[in-house]
Amino acid sequence: MTPPASPRFERFKLALGISYRYSRGKRKYFLSMNAFLAFIGVFVGTSLLVVVMSIFGGFQAQLKKSIFQFDPHMMLTKDRITGGEQIPGWQKWKERLSADLAGDVESVEGNIQSPAIFRRRKFLDHVFVRGMDFPFNAEKKTYEIPASFPELVASESSAVISRHIPVGDYAIIGKEMALNLGLSVGDTIELIVPRGQFSLQTGVTPSIRTFKIAALFKTGHYNYDTKVVVLALPTAQNLYALPDAVQQLVIRVKDTDALAKIRRKAARAWPYTIRTIEDEQRNFFAALRLEKTIMIVIVFLFIIAAMVGIVIATFNIVRAHRRDIGIMKSLGFSRRNILMIFAVTGMAMGVLGSVSGIFAGVGLANHLEAALHGIEGIINPIGKYYAEHISHSIWIDVRLIPRDVYYFDHLPIDIDWKLLRLLGYVSVVLSVLASIIPARKAARLEPIDIIRKAEV
Repeated sequence: MTPPASPRFERFKLALGISYRYSRGKRKYFLSMNAFLAFIGVFVGTSLLVVVMSIFGGFQAQLKKSIFQFDPHMMLTKDRITGGEQIPGWQKWKERLSADLAGDVESVEGNIQSPAIFRRRKFLDHVFVRGMDFPFNAEKKTYEIPASFPELVASESSAVISRHIPVGDYAIIGKEMALNLGLSVGDTIELIVPRGQFSLQTGVTPSIRTFKIAALFKTGHYNYDTKVVVLALPTAQNLYALPDAVQQLVIRVKDTDALAKIRRKAARAWPYTIRTIEDEQRNFFAALRLEKTIMIVIVFLFIIAAMVGIVIATFNIVRAHRRDIGIMKSLGFSRRNILMIFAVTGMAMGVLGSVSGIFAGVGLANHLEAALHGIEGIINPIGKYYAEHISHSIWIDVRLIPRDVYYFDHLPIDIDWKLLRLLGYVSVVLSVLASIIPARKAARLEPIDIIRKAEV
């Protein structure tokens, strides 16, 4: 036979049942009105925090991916200020650095990077030309685009994506630049650049060269996709009149978290200036981290306010059941039992709100972009109809994810599950703390005073 349960255990089960009854209230709902309002506060605050953290985490991840994929991780130059001084005999430096940093780097390459003027018929724009050290295929007489290069995309005129650039005046441009100017693979563009070194007597001679578009790339970073023209290194050397020199040596590392360590190793072989991508983008990354921290703090205040709601709701429940507390104490309920009844009542609001808010936030974050596009699909037809038939004005379509502001052509989402677990733990702890205060007050009530008086 099953041994009978101890009186302490029976009292514990009874306390849990009473706690559940108080949470439900008098009506046949899952939660009473007080408990429901507190639950809604925790639910909304938690889900908002999850969405905000996911968006800003996605922004950081997408930025780092696009910048770390396209920009060199480490730049070695002879000129501390502009980085434009020539590096003759750069192949020897390349071999030495490759040997010293073997195992830590993916590649060591020569590089030319300089501003230029882009011309397409009457259109002029400021761009950056980047001459990259692509591997040369002697059999096909082409330059091969490595796998580390950003994604190549098809154009309107050609659905075939080739990772080979013919020798000669060929260029790779961003997909957004091609869309903005109506360009496609096979079209021609003109670049105007300073040729050779600056001289006080003659200044600098401009060089104008026509290039054929060989491919289109996409980094996901709007500024790169609209402002950068990529050439093979020998083509760039010919354009800038640098026959056997580069402006910088660039290094791609295997582990970007070890940049500081690899920089110290590179300094043993390179006696001049070394800058990392973190140095180049320091202010931007710092501003992004600060913005994320501020948003998390602001939204986290919603959770604190929701916990205050739990305190108020539990106090109201205690006030409404004072006579019950007196009767339970008269029947032998200890202070610990009373404390547990009302503490569990408050904890149930916080835990249920936190857990459901986390799951709802994850679901909303994963479908947020589709929801925003759906809102655009509702707003724009209504606005267009109003502009054409009522106000007789021009309607500009609303874009809730503007590419020219946020750099991306989609809404990046990155859910940090470790951070979500930490959020869950913090919410549970706050729920316990919020429920202990009114529960302790309930436990200290004296049964004689409660039964004799309607109010204490």
